[in-house]
Amino acid sequence: MEKIEAPHIVFYARSLYNGGVDRVVFNLAEEFLSRGLRPLILVDVDNPYSPFKDLVPEGVPYVVLGAKGMIARLVKLRAFLRKMRPQAVMCTGFGFPNLCAIVVRWFAGFRFRLMLTEHCFPSVDHENAKPWQARYWFFPLAHFLYPFADNIVAVSKGTATDLAKVINIDPRRITCIYNPIVNDGLIESGKAPVDHAWFHDPDVPVVIAIGRLEHQKDFGTLISAFWHVRQQMRCRLVILGDGGEREMLSAMIDRLGLSNDVSLPGFAPNPHAYTAKAKLLVLSSRFESLANVVVEAMALGTPVIATDCPSGPAEALDGGRFGRLVRVEDPEMLAEAMLDLLRARPAPVPASWLEQFTTRTSASRYLELLAPALP
Repeated sequence: MEKIEAPHIVFYARSLYNGGVDRVVFNLAEEFLSRGLRPLILVDVDNPYSPFKDLVPEGVPYVVLGAKGMIARLVKLRAFLRKMRPQAVMCTGFGFPNLCAIVVRWFAGFRFRLMLTEHCFPSVDHENAKPWQARYWFFPLAHFLYPFADNIVAVSKGTATDLAKVINIDPRRITCIYNPIVNDGLIESGKAPVDHAWFHDPDVPVVIAIGRLEHQKDFGTLISAFWHVRQQMRCRLVILGDGGEREMLSAMIDRLGLSNDVSLPGFAPNPHAYTAKAKLLVLSSRFESLANVVVEAMALGTPVIATDCPSGPAEALDGGRFGRLVRVEDPEMLAEAMLDLLRARPAPVPASWLEQFTTRTSASRYLELLAPALP
């Protein structure tokens, strides 16, 4: 490992794999760096398929422990932290890395402040876990170990409530801090050109959706809704992202006769440029902690439709005040909302509402909690 100056804050996760969480870490790291702190991103394993490694902010070290399994994680995390001696560690994913960080602090040989952050919706994992799966017995361990962290942060109020319920801890132990999403970089990236012919045709509106092609995002319902919309007006749908449901979604597009109107171009390093140029953004998820793409669209001036799923979209849209909320897995209701917003563009979201999602505000709130450990 190349020589790295001792960091003030270590962001610790299993790997770079989840676009929304990774972008949050990058935004916070950049903001902390601008305030004179030294952040570092630490992962257990390197994900060779992650496109996000190339997006790690300049000046922020990215270190791979090479730790597979609980024992290796405990040993290598302890060795790394003893060598670097950071003032604070922020765990950025729900799972066993959080528990390992708590245990490691007990015998690290020095004191650092430990923060756990929750970006997912824990009850989904809890409900889907089988008794023989590690995820099943993770929750009793979390009930015992999580209170030993200095801070527990959830990225939405609904996520905070869900986490407290699932691991059975006092909800007052959990602080809600919205993700650091809105900043000058977001606005500038929205102005960049896009290499997709559909965004250069002013006569045909484009609907954008962004996310991993997985069950959670429910792009099947979105495609079904778009089929209804397409029967009534000319428009196109672009879904940015990759994942395990690509083949199924592609087959569905062909079956519905939408091959000329629905595009799955894959991962885009700068999705904001697409969002800014779309007529409408749709989030069709079955569950979300906050839904970063909803906030990004609001900041870029693109109208939003989102499912009223647990739990972030309704919070981000203030219960439907700043965007349309529709039922989960209801293509007819979604299609109706899409037609309405494609025909009439609503007023922009006020800056006063977006302020709580700015990188500046979010970073300041995190630093208030971490302040006892920082210079």
